[in-house]
Amino acid sequence: MKSKILVVDDEPAILELIEYNLESNDYQVSTAADGQIAFEKVSQNTFDLMLLDQMLPKMNGMEVLKKMRQSGNLTPVIFLTAVDSEDVKVKGLVGGADDYITKPFSIKELLARIEVVLRRTSNKREKSDFKLNTDIKSLTIDGKEINLTRKEYELLEFLIRNKGIVVSREQIFNSVWGMNSNSQMRMVDIQISHLRDKIEKDTKDPQIIKTVHGFGYILEV
Repeated sequence: MKSKILVVDDEPAILELIEYNLESNDYQVSTAADGQIAFEKVSQNTFDLMLLDQMLPKMNGMEVLKKMRQSGNLTPVIFLTAVDSEDVKVKGLVGGADDYITKPFSIKELLARIEVVLRRTSNKREKSDFKLNTDIKSLTIDGKEINLTRKEYELLEFLIRNKGIVVSREQIFNSVWGMNSNSQMRMVDIQISHLRDKIEKDTKDPQIIKTVHGFGYILEV
């Protein structure tokens, strides 16, 4: 089955060039020329990957990505950026992008990056039925109730509210324990470890709560 890719760019020549080359390499392609149309398409359809330009009319690429992740849409995203700045790239990755490529780029490099991201994301485990009941403060996975301590529940609830977005240890600590708490920052890592023991199939290769080295954690569920 052909992989479905949404290409988003406001430059017609670039859009046409990418569309032609992707279709020539057996991908199924849809396009969008502004951020608003892109968000509507990715919300209403299922794509295996999104190539997302950073500078777009109506809604820029970072805004599109933020809205996607906040709505729980985890479609893999490769940023297309004309700004060769480390800060811009890091901001995109922290915001939930899977990769980036700087303009101008070669089609060969673009195809290679697409292949890598598709291979990595397609190898993820089958998603579990993951339900957090906020009324009775409980968690069920595939119909099985998981016993959580109060802090584990509060931590998981915070991560779910920010699913698809990298959150720092400081953000987690301030929200779950409070800025004036007597607890130490290392409690974040300890509670993350406890949560993983209960909800991950393989704690050595976590697929629900992932570590983003140097930044913090991201929940993908």
